[in-house]
Amino acid sequence: MNKRRLSYGLLVILAAAVFGGCDSTPPADSAPQPSATAEAAPAPTTTAEATPPPAPTAEAPPPPPPAKQAKEKFTGKFNQDFSGEMKDNADTAAKKTAGAKDKDGKKYNAAMDKAKAAFDANQSNIEVTADTFTWNLKGKALHTVTYKITKSDENNLTLALAKDGKKDMKGAELNVTFKDDNTFEMKDPFSKKPVTLVFKK
Repeated sequence: MNKRRLSYGLLVILAAAVFGGCDSTPPADSAPQPSATAEAAPAPTTTAEATPPPAPTAEAPPPPPPAKQAKEKFTGKFNQDFSGEMKDNADTAAKKTAGAKDKDGKKYNAAMDKAKAAFDANQSNIEVTADTFTWNLKGKALHTVTYKITKSDENNLTLALAKDGKKDMKGAELNVTFKDDNTFEMKDPFSKKPVTLVFKK
């Protein structure tokens, strides 16, 4: 009886020992370590990361507007200017009047002032529409001329004059040259000894 109890007790102890040794939880030290190969492998890179995006290019400036043609400039009101050939003629006359003995230039300056005053007193202007120009002197119309444009580029204009009031101009040519968008010069079409006149808007 005592032997059976002893044997049974040993069995229970032995079974407990066997089951205790079969714990399925692995020890903390047995966790798998990353291999050296995995640590050394570089992280994959994408094409976008390897090649930077191109820098944005600046937008090209808009092209400049086309230059005005002379026929577009030849409209509006233009006042005669004391310059060009008219001023050159006054200068020549003033030097002749002053003479060689005018060392201080007083006589020359007086003659030029007189010429400028006469010009201002008789200054004319031209009012231009698409097919007519009116030449005014002291606020009165001296000539009202119909015309047609026969040639035009950026700086030059050729007119065929039709009628000055009732007088037939028979297509006489008048050449107009623009110095800038607001200044042109032309020969006086009504003078027997035409002088180049300058007009400014």
